[in-house]
Amino acid sequence: MLDAEFIRQLNLGVLQNFDGTITGAAIDSRRVQVGWAFFALKGEKADGHDFVQAAFKNGAALAIVSREWAAQHQSSLPLLIVENPAETLQKLAQQWRRTFHIPVLGITGTNGKTTTRTMCAAILSTQKRTHSSAGNFNNQLGLPLTLLTMPADTEFCLLEMGTNHFGEIAALCAIAKPTGGLITNVGQGHLEFFGDQAGVARAKAELFECLLPDGVAFVNMDDNYIRQMPTPKQRFTYGFETKSVDLSGKIITVDSDGRITLRLNERWDVHLPIPGLPVAWNALAAAAVAFYYGIEPQNIIASLENFQPVEQRFVVQQIGRYRVINDTYNANPTSTLTALQTLSTIQTAGRHIFVMGDMLELGAKAGQAHTEIGQAVKDLGIDIFFGIGPLTRFATIAAQGGKVAVCHFDNQRDLIAELKKYLTPQDIVLIKGSRGSHMEEIVKGLAQ
Repeated sequence: MLDAEFIRQLNLGVLQNFDGTITGAAIDSRRVQVGWAFFALKGEKADGHDFVQAAFKNGAALAIVSREWAAQHQSSLPLLIVENPAETLQKLAQQWRRTFHIPVLGITGTNGKTTTRTMCAAILSTQKRTHSSAGNFNNQLGLPLTLLTMPADTEFCLLEMGTNHFGEIAALCAIAKPTGGLITNVGQGHLEFFGDQAGVARAKAELFECLLPDGVAFVNMDDNYIRQMPTPKQRFTYGFETKSVDLSGKIITVDSDGRITLRLNERWDVHLPIPGLPVAWNALAAAAVAFYYGIEPQNIIASLENFQPVEQRFVVQQIGRYRVINDTYNANPTSTLTALQTLSTIQTAGRHIFVMGDMLELGAKAGQAHTEIGQAVKDLGIDIFFGIGPLTRFATIAAQGGKVAVCHFDNQRDLIAELKKYLTPQDIVLIKGSRGSHMEEIVKGLAQ
């Protein structure tokens, strides 16, 4: 446990009125559980110090506050008074991590990192006490929070690592000290900050570069960028197309709903419950981790065959009369193209419909990237294409001239109304866009 003596020895600040233990951490007072620490962080829109009392009402055992706030608020509450609560969060998590002598696997990549991490957790937990990132806790705040909720008896830790700037993965590794690293793929994400795909690769490669000499890199040999990255001596390779890998994957069948049967090392068949090639890539990566760490094949197969999609990540759902693929969590050119390809493989008595919002953070490549998606819509035989957002107009223009019916909208209200006019129970509609496009509101609109 993270007890008072452990905290006191780190000399992070002044500890007052606290002699117990903390079993977790939060930066949102509404998420605080009994026995947790609350870190009062000052953000652009809110100051966590305004919610210290609320945190204690929800069961907080300790609040980490700034010296400035403490000087203005004389309190008998259990407090750790520090110069910078955000930096203290990272330092405390870093030191708590150092008390564990277990495998810690960092997972990053342009696409599929959350699904791959969740698959890994499902498989590993069949034989090991596994702790994993929650939701999208994959940045300089989320990762430390994940570490500070790690129970003392944990046997394996999975940490998702996100980035949209150079140096961020290295900073996360300095806190987490991963013993292993997996990069799912290198795609066209956050090009506004990375410049091009080679820049994305340099940012993701920080994970392998930060591994200790005795660490292990899980290498996707089908990705041209990843297979060229420097790694520790210890590597576990996997792929569909590349021969002489430690774990090979082969697609045996694709059913009418786009669900793949995957064969591992020409020996074990896995019937994946979610449609699409990206799911097969994620499953192969997760299986590579599991085989390396000694998980029994039957546990790998059962976990993958019973896997449920992560929220808003290519979830096929029935909304009233409508069959919808909810892929609204985020979007970039790579993930959007693969989602479109999957949509086109799903058999339906009706039409294939694509509703697209802007793909953001693409910088100077934005126009070209959206144009290429519009061309793909036309090439893949999508029947109806609705777009919303200024950038998506490039895509709707590029999609014109073929058999696809194209329409661009200036607001979600009109799009939802028109979509309801078009949709029939036989159709299937894919809804996708970047977080800032709020495409989940389209899904909600269909339910109303």
